[in-house]
Amino acid sequence: MNFTNKIVRTNNNEVNSLIFSIPANIHIYLGIFLLLMGNIGCFGNLLIYQTRTFRHQAFSIYIICETLSDFLVLNFILLTRILENGFHIPLEHSYTFLCKFREFGEYYFCLCSFTFFTLASIDRILSAQRSNTFRKWSNRVSLAYKMILISILFWFFILFHRFIVFEIIDNDCDPTSNLYDIIDHYLEAILLEIIPLIIVFILVFLLRRSLKTIVEHQINIISNKRQQTQLQNIDSQLTLMLLLQSIIAIISFLPYGCRLLYKQILHSYDVTSLYRIIDHIIGALTRVLSFTFFASSFYISLISNNGFRRKIKRLFRNNEIRPFVCEPVNILHNEH
Repeated sequence: MNFTNKIVRTNNNEVNSLIFSIPANIHIYLGIFLLLMGNIGCFGNLLIYQTRTFRHQAFSIYIICETLSDFLVLNFILLTRILENGFHIPLEHSYTFLCKFREFGEYYFCLCSFTFFTLASIDRILSAQRSNTFRKWSNRVSLAYKMILISILFWFFILFHRFIVFEIIDNDCDPTSNLYDIIDHYLEAILLEIIPLIIVFILVFLLRRSLKTIVEHQINIISNKRQQTQLQNIDSQLTLMLLLQSIIAIISFLPYGCRLLYKQILHSYDVTSLYRIIDHIIGALTRVLSFTFFASSFYISLISNNGFRRKIKRLFRNNEIRPFVCEPVNILHNEH
């Protein structure tokens, strides 16, 4: 009987150990996968958009800045989470500056990246308008540099207070005010998850409507059947790209934002041990998946845009990307 009880206790301990290791394994395996794929994507974007063909276009400037922000998000925010939550290395809890800078950068770099993505999308939406009044505001390089500088300074002044508020308290990186801690959870859910998701769908709707109007107008004035088919293919590629954007945005922003709000609303209720275990697993999964948006822009363009793939082939074949004319999808497509 004692031998049987020992076996049962041993099996229970092994099961408990396995369950408690799931959040760490999620950070290690899924986190490292996104980190590697994201860095490859950042390198690919910089390789293409810094060539002579693209570097003097406004949307390319936005994409380069977005890519640099993505690189910092992946290699600072995500990497420290992998080391802390996956390998249990207490970096943020040991160094005050790292605590402050991580809490500042977690908002700052993510918001800068999403702002540059939004500006690039708006630039493409304006370029697709029939009205010259709207279209003249697109592809303005000087305006792009100004908007980038304004965005960088705006988010810096808005978020600089996080350098002051956060300190290492009882071996944890927490705000010095309990009230701020409560507000911060709501801000993270709304500012970093829910609002970006809403903006993505608005941009997708506006760009899709603009491009559909242009394609339909061109099809109506073209009598050549072959050209009609080409325009329809362009339209289908745009549809695929926008669909992928929506899916990535949902995967990235919605689950973690909903979990933060749900957890904040129910934080005062007593919960069982099983609930805590499930909550830790869901929290780790949704948190790591929230970085998908910052690691995927290169692959969305690669999957959905034939012209983008041809440019990569030319780059490796000729060590230079030449202008790709007579393919409007290249201009309208690469807002990532």
